[in-house]
Amino acid sequence: MKLEAVYLPAMGVNDIHAKIVDWKKKSGDKVTKGEILCSVETTKAIFDVEATMTGFITILTDVGAEVSIGDIIAVISDSSITINEAIEYVKTLQNSNNVESIESENNEIKITEKARLLALRNNVDITALKHRYNKKITEADVIKFIDQMKKGEIKQEFKDTVDDLYPINKVQRIAIIGGGDGAVQVIDAITKIPQKRAVMIFDDKKSLTGKFVAGVPIVGKFDAKEIEDRFNDKQFDSVIISISTSIQFRKKAYELLKERKITFTNVIHPSVVIGINSSIGEGNVILANCHIGACAKIGDNNFISAYCSIEHHNNLGNHCSFGPGVITSSKVTIGDMVRFGTGVFIEPHITIGSESIISSGCIIWKDIPKKTIAKSQLNYILRDVE
Repeated sequence: MKLEAVYLPAMGVNDIHAKIVDWKKKSGDKVTKGEILCSVETTKAIFDVEATMTGFITILTDVGAEVSIGDIIAVISDSSITINEAIEYVKTLQNSNNVESIESENNEIKITEKARLLALRNNVDITALKHRYNKKITEADVIKFIDQMKKGEIKQEFKDTVDDLYPINKVQRIAIIGGGDGAVQVIDAITKIPQKRAVMIFDDKKSLTGKFVAGVPIVGKFDAKEIEDRFNDKQFDSVIISISTSIQFRKKAYELLKERKITFTNVIHPSVVIGINSSIGEGNVILANCHIGACAKIGDNNFISAYCSIEHHNNLGNHCSFGPGVITSSKVTIGDMVRFGTGVFIEPHITIGSESIISSGCIIWKDIPKKTIAKSQLNYILRDVE
């Protein structure tokens, strides 16, 4: 069974205690990673605590209770547990001999639970502790480190006074590939997502370097090595491809960056409706007023424009591009690298083969083989107004 403690995070340098204002869930409820669990009040602010994993919550603190920064306020498990089982798990964690493994820059850090909590309360960079002591870090090590910091013998290096000093629930910084109209749409969606922000753009058009898109700087051309260096230098946390017009480029850029182990994010406009038991891969752009039906499966690196509906039990592949207003019926299967125009309707149980092009205005009522262009017979008359 997998269990994970929910700790009260440090939100300010001077905060030592906080009060539980309310719980959004009750013990035994199912929660998803990133979902708000409760509101907490410090002397200066009220903030939310989010779920650290998907599972079932067991609450250990009552509304109104005052708790210390770093205390365990709940436990999340992959199956329901009793309150006694949660308490026993917490006791195990609080044993001073318990050691957590933390991954940082591909190096494992061994640290006791008491030491980790003390570092959390005092905004001490655990990575800095590892570099200094190069062993299992104990509470005594953290106390010594803090004392040396107060005396000015140690200074923690940081570039960002917020992100580096307060990393808990940090806003995700996104790099965008492509600085054209697609970037405008992606940035527009990102501005409406509280936990994401666009920080830089890569575009091959030399004349754009040094310019901005809605305040986001274009820093250079698409160069996988440079992007990797910036990612490793922690200039951004994840990447998204905004180009929808070139399927081949989307696929190539995605594969080049994945080879270099660069993290992809999804940019999903908050107005998108997502059905139960659906799954969405990575690197997807899903714009305003789209609908993802129940049990639908979306692959990786797709660009889905506004007002599209991927209905229930659909199976969408990778590297596809949708114009606005593409509507599928149930149990449609779409291969990889398919490009859709605007205003397309697809009947139930249809299969569309990979690398096909479905032109605007089509009504698809039979299967489309691989590498096929489907066009509608548009028959209308243009004449002057009398």
